[in-house]
Amino acid sequence: MKIKRKVLSLFTAVMLTMTMVGCSSTEEDKSDDAQASESQVKEITLATTTSLNDTGFLEDTLKGFEEENGVKVNVVAKGTGEALELGKSKDADILFVHAKQKEEDFIKEGYGIERSEIMYNYFVVVGPKDGEKNQEMSNLSAPEALKYIADNNLVFVSRGDESGTHTKEKSLWETSGAKNDFENYNEAGKGMADTLQMASEMKGYALTDIGTYLSMKDKLDLEIVKDKDDSLKNVYSMVTISELDKEIEEITNKLVKYYKSEDAQKQIKEYGVSKYGKPLFFTFE
Repeated sequence: MKIKRKVLSLFTAVMLTMTMVGCSSTEEDKSDDAQASESQVKEITLATTTSLNDTGFLEDTLKGFEEENGVKVNVVAKGTGEALELGKSKDADILFVHAKQKEEDFIKEGYGIERSEIMYNYFVVVGPKDGEKNQEMSNLSAPEALKYIADNNLVFVSRGDESGTHTKEKSLWETSGAKNDFENYNEAGKGMADTLQMASEMKGYALTDIGTYLSMKDKLDLEIVKDKDDSLKNVYSMVTISELDKEIEEITNKLVKYYKSEDAQKQIKEYGVSKYGKPLFFTFE
C-alpha cells in the first residue's frame, strides 16, 4: 500500500507540474496576444478642405487626439466636393469640410450620419495691392463687389473645383445678379493656395478663406478688399460616415467629441494669434 501511495503521489505531482506549465504558457500567450493587439497602430482617414491643411491647423490640433488615443489620423486634403466623394466611396472615415448644403445632402442621401459644427471664420475678397478699384469695392457688400468686378471686366481667379470656397463663390454670383462669364474670369481648378498664387501673379481678385490668405500673405501681392460681411461667414463642420466598421466608428465619434471639448475649443480660439496677431478661426461659444 505504501508503494502504491508513493506512485500515486509521484503521478499527481507530474500532472500538477504539467498543468501549471500549460497554464503559464497559455497566460503568456494571451499576454503576448494582448500586447500585440495593443501595439497595433489604429489609423483613420480624415478627408478635409485644403484650407485646414494649408494653414497647418490640422497638423497642430490633431497631435493631442493622436497621443491620447494611440490613433494615427491620415489627412487627405481636397476641395469639399472631392472630400464628400471620398466619404461616399468609403475612402475616408470622417469629413471636416465647409459647404453646409452639400453636407446636409450627403446625410440625406444616406452616406453620412451626423453633421457637427465645430468653428467658423470668414471668406474675404482679395485683390492686387494698391489696386485703384479696391477702395470702391470696400464700400460694397460682397455680392456687389463681385458684380463690380464683372461689370468692369477685372481679372478674377476662381478655384473652379466644387470646393466649399467655390460653392460659396457661386452663391455670391447668384445673389449679385451678375454672371461669371466675363472675359477676365478664370478657373484655376486647383486648391486655395495655388489659386491665390495665380491671382497674385495675374494681379487679379479672388475669394478665399481668411486663414489661407493670412498664412500666405507675405508671399502674395494681394490685399483684403472685402471682409466683415455676414454673407461671407464660413462654417466648418465634421461629418460622420455611415456603415463603417464599429471600431472605426467609435474612433471617429471620439474625434468629433475631441474637437468639441473645452481644451480643443480653447486651442481653436487661440490658433494663429501668436503668428498673425488674430485668430484664424472662431468658436460658437
